[in-house]
Amino acid sequence: MRQDYARMLQVLAEVDSRGVAARLGYSNTPALLVHVLRVSRADARHRLAQAEDLLDTTTLTGSVVAASMPLTAAALERGEVGSGHVDVIRRTLRSMAHLDAERRGWAEELLVIQAGEDDPAALLRHAGRIRDIVDPDGTPPVDDGLVLPERLLRRHVRRDGRMEFKGWLDPENAALFDTLLKPFEKSDPEVPDTRGQAERAGDAFADVLKMAANCPDLPTKNGVRTEVAFTIPLDALIAAADDTILPGQSHYLTAREARRIACDSHVLPAVMGGESQPLDIAVPAYVVPSHIRRGLVLRDRGCTFPSCDRPASVCDAHHVLSWHRGGATQIDNLILLCGQHHRLIHRSQWAVRLDNGHAVFTPPAFVDPRQRPRVNRLRQ
Repeated sequence: MRQDYARMLQVLAEVDSRGVAARLGYSNTPALLVHVLRVSRADARHRLAQAEDLLDTTTLTGSVVAASMPLTAAALERGEVGSGHVDVIRRTLRSMAHLDAERRGWAEELLVIQAGEDDPAALLRHAGRIRDIVDPDGTPPVDDGLVLPERLLRRHVRRDGRMEFKGWLDPENAALFDTLLKPFEKSDPEVPDTRGQAERAGDAFADVLKMAANCPDLPTKNGVRTEVAFTIPLDALIAAADDTILPGQSHYLTAREARRIACDSHVLPAVMGGESQPLDIAVPAYVVPSHIRRGLVLRDRGCTFPSCDRPASVCDAHHVLSWHRGGATQIDNLILLCGQHHRLIHRSQWAVRLDNGHAVFTPPAFVDPRQRPRVNRLRQ
């Protein structure tokens, strides 16, 4: 499909360069495409804009304009990237229009390499890092004599009591604000959530305000972990097949999910009597003690899964060699994973190992037939 898309762009570029639209009575090529392909004008312009940057074009006077993104064009023709990747690369390179051709080419090369591993959203996160490497000085400032404040907040209370506000923060406090909101924005995967991203962010902001008002110390997610009470013999849990349903009073878990939760939780050894009545509950034992978790946070700084930027405050500690298979609860057998990727590691064919303290992930063959190892470059 990607290769077909590349050939489609080549045809559009040729149609545009030959002036076909004018000969057919259309004012421009997008107007022609709206009728021929039955696409929106925005879609037509989008495709032509991509073709213009990816391919050499010939003007009506016969002069040739070289493509500004030849490496991306080659990757698209090989089927290694898609239209979304092209958009991210175009946007990033346009933000570095002040650079010379050599450095822009270097930036494009880094972006194309990263696009071979990531979806467009993840590539966009890497784009800022690549921009910092290639263009550390940033866009030259415009000397217009106007000095903007570092932080600004305008707010207006409407008649119905609701508040509207807008403004900006300096980079340091913007990062702090984003870090505070992220744990509260995360929705429960087990509960249907019909809220959009903006509504989740608004609810998260309200939660942060309430917690700040009620507590002198802002909350973190590094406190007490989930408590797991084993009401069946531990050996039976270890031996149970992944899809075995474990009974519960309010809901049911598979053995796989129980083992995932127990990766980073309190363990409550429970001695059960007849009719499943608890006779003795021992003092809970930490699977991952707090001092080891602090070391993990210092080492990993957040989720170690490739291209994930979730902070350490919302991550679980995952045993590389499963604890139920004898894996030690030691820092050289633990990594931080956010909830989404912790579930993925337990449920899928992704594999992970530690190499000199760095988590190295091997994707399944259906993700990458060559199964090339990947690391989270955002953490390097």
